[in-house]
Amino acid sequence: MTIASKLAFRSIPASHHLASQDLASQDLASRHLENSDSRPSNYGNLLGSVSPPQSFHRTSVTVSLIHRWFLLLLAAVVSLWVPSPVGAEVLVAILEPSGAEPVLGRCTVEAEVTSREEIQAVVLMVDGQVVEELREPPFRWVVDVGEANTGHFFEVVARSSSGQEGRAQLRTRALRVDLQVEAELQQVYLGAFLGERAVPDLEAHELTLLDEGESQKLVTFERGDLPLTAMLLVDASDSMRGGRLELALEGARSFLKGLRTRDQARLVLFSDRTLHAPPFTSFGEILTTGLEQVSPGGGTALNDHLFRALKQLEEKQGRGVVVVLSDGVDTASVLRMKDLLPAVAGSSAWIFWIRTGNRDPTLLPSSAWRDSVGHQEELDLLEEAVLSSGGRVVTLKNLAKSEEAFEAILQELREQYVLGYYPSKNLGDGSWHRLIVKTDRPGVELRFRQGYVDYP
Repeated sequence: MTIASKLAFRSIPASHHLASQDLASQDLASRHLENSDSRPSNYGNLLGSVSPPQSFHRTSVTVSLIHRWFLLLLAAVVSLWVPSPVGAEVLVAILEPSGAEPVLGRCTVEAEVTSREEIQAVVLMVDGQVVEELREPPFRWVVDVGEANTGHFFEVVARSSSGQEGRAQLRTRALRVDLQVEAELQQVYLGAFLGERAVPDLEAHELTLLDEGESQKLVTFERGDLPLTAMLLVDASDSMRGGRLELALEGARSFLKGLRTRDQARLVLFSDRTLHAPPFTSFGEILTTGLEQVSPGGGTALNDHLFRALKQLEEKQGRGVVVVLSDGVDTASVLRMKDLLPAVAGSSAWIFWIRTGNRDPTLLPSSAWRDSVGHQEELDLLEEAVLSSGGRVVTLKNLAKSEEAFEAILQELREQYVLGYYPSKNLGDGSWHRLIVKTDRPGVELRFRQGYVDYP
């Protein structure tokens, strides 16, 4: 038997053994016929005493060779159809992640599996831990590897119906940094005005934000109605007698009517003590219940109530706002305005002052508590605090227009922009960071907080 015949015989199943046996017999007969010319006696012994003609010898050898090669070809073709008893190869490739970039947080892992056999299961392992087993394509997983800056090891193992396994492995690297600093997103609320009219169409590329003189990259830029948390401080001292308090409260009511579902507010009436202070709520009706029972009288403790308002807003979510309606002449506070400035700087709340009364400094009161010069210094510092917060002073000569003043402030808040950025220098050392926002658009006035405290 030839080598080719042996290989063909091994790859043919039992149902084809008869053909192989016939092939072996024909091979033996062919080799015998090829030697018959030199050994006539053996040929005669095999076929008898009758000697066939020479042409018959050549024809028989030719037919035998054709038959032999046909059976060899048939055996080779059949061997391709019969699966190997050890199973087909399973190939696995990880398509995602690429391995070129660090992986943090949630990521997608995708694998491709190919084989001539049916795939029974594909398992994903991350850092040695089994994540999930899939039994049909697509072989895609979403996993959370955490926020730690470290490399990860991905492995995908596929198993076929015959038990064959294939696997692919991928190792990602950690993010390389020279200095790792946790920076908190800073938000800057911004008002834009052309004269008295708000500018509704500013774009981020028209703005430049400087933090301690260094330009910052804006990561968020939005405009729209963000939730408000407002404190309305209405002066109810002796200076508000004669129907003046009722006019002021009409303005406060108009502001509260403009509250929306996610807004919250608190209305505080004060003199040298707190006269009315319901809790924070979104319902203006609750805040104004019982106002008719409040009678103006007493001194003015504006500084103390402003300080308390800023502290209460620190505990609340949303955009903090304080609106003060008063002549600003403090006659009863324990705190001086210069003591209040650090609290203003440390707060993110905007302060608006609706200033009532006469601004003539010669008409300011004088007492053992504070003379007219001292009162003027307090008023100047109050205005400084208001402007540094991003707010403004609204001078109101006639209290009958208090509704217009309150509504204008609320509208201004509704039209603010909010800018978000990660400070390039964020050391958490309690230092003061001065902010400047500029625009290239001619004639546009920007209002914003002048800075913030870099808290630890």
